[in-house]
Amino acid sequence: MKKSLIFISILILTLNSLTFPKLVLAASCSSGEINTGLGCIPVEPINLAIWVLQRGILIGGGIAFLLSLFGGISIILAGGDPEKINQGKQIISSAVTGILFIIFSIFLLRFIGYDILKLPGFID
Repeated sequence: MKKSLIFISILILTLNSLTFPKLVLAASCSSGEINTGLGCIPVEPINLAIWVLQRGILIGGGIAFLLSLFGGISIILAGGDPEKINQGKQIISSAVTGILFIIFSIFLLRFIGYDILKLPGFID
């Protein structure tokens, strides 16, 4: 269990540096943004909502990927124990369900925000 937590921590740190490259590079923000530890965060409500949704989708997809990876490793290392194999299958099915939930929520947000309400700046 301890080895898997260390492995997951290293994967999260690696994915974090790949997902948020502005953390590593010094960034100068434009006038409508605030420089923080997470990069330049917009101040305007529409841009802030887009920024939060993009980061949330990235983080949710990364967590689902790590869970599916963890479930696959637990199935491989189960050693024929049916209980551990079922736990791995449940983890993978939960990760796939989470990815499908993210995809359908993106579709729903685009459909409502762009097609129905015609919100400005919704799709860049």
